[in-house]
Amino acid sequence: MSPSSPSDPATRAGLRTTQVVDVLRQLDAELGPIDDAVRAIVGLRAEPDGTVALVDVALQADQVLVPPADADGLVVVTSEQVAHGEDVVPLQQLVSILPDGREIGVYRIADVDDLRSWRTDADPDDEAPALRPRDVASNAARRAFGLPSLVEGPMPVEELCARAWLVAVSAEAITRFDAPEGPREVEVEELIEVAARPVLGGLVPDADAPLPSWTQVHEAAVRGELELGPFTVDPAHAAWLDEDGFAQTLDRTLPPIEELLGSLRIAGGDDAMAWAIDELLRRDWHRVD
Repeated sequence: MSPSSPSDPATRAGLRTTQVVDVLRQLDAELGPIDDAVRAIVGLRAEPDGTVALVDVALQADQVLVPPADADGLVVVTSEQVAHGEDVVPLQQLVSILPDGREIGVYRIADVDDLRSWRTDADPDDEAPALRPRDVASNAARRAFGLPSLVEGPMPVEELCARAWLVAVSAEAITRFDAPEGPREVEVEELIEVAARPVLGGLVPDADAPLPSWTQVHEAAVRGELELGPFTVDPAHAAWLDEDGFAQTLDRTLPPIEELLGSLRIAGGDDAMAWAIDELLRRDWHRVD
């Protein structure tokens, strides 16, 4: 690889798959062991002399990822939990997303296996469909080139409503719990008013209203009309994401139901948590396993 420097776009023909594999293997050797929680994205640029340069990638304040105009690909450092024998272990990957939709990855399981590779343009490559990463960082790289996000399936809209409702109710409970004279247990009656308010910025005006589709939720976010308290997505970010990527972003951003119920229990005790669960069940927004 060469240091990053300007190059004439007319002389660049993009990246060959074999080049990308070589770059990923070299990066793996240079980076060494990587923490499973690390996520990073860097750009690739093909140089006229046949080398490949690393280039910085900008993440805007609205969370839109903007690759350099001369970037020929993006590399994502990522890790996902996968089944390995009888265990669930981290699958560490360096994955390159190319503007034409090709994806090439090198990976090892749990930092112990030999480095292996996969590619979507091989015929056949039976591993590629399963190994293509489905995390937020990899989908951000795809969206940077206008490619579709890869998501197993969005959470149900019922769960989105449950989380949004609990965000509002638990926030009210915590505010009342932290009274000027000191912490106090919040009564259920104090939460009735906020519990009756519309959910998702009016998309669900009351408990008996029909639920919107993910398309409608996404469109509301693009218009700046979706309300999720401190977790509301910037309209520009929502417009940049496709529907699946948007649903995934909300799934990763909003606290899970169990965590929100736990916050409510801290502020209002078992009675408040039981009331919230009953209310979610009544609205058919929650399932108790």
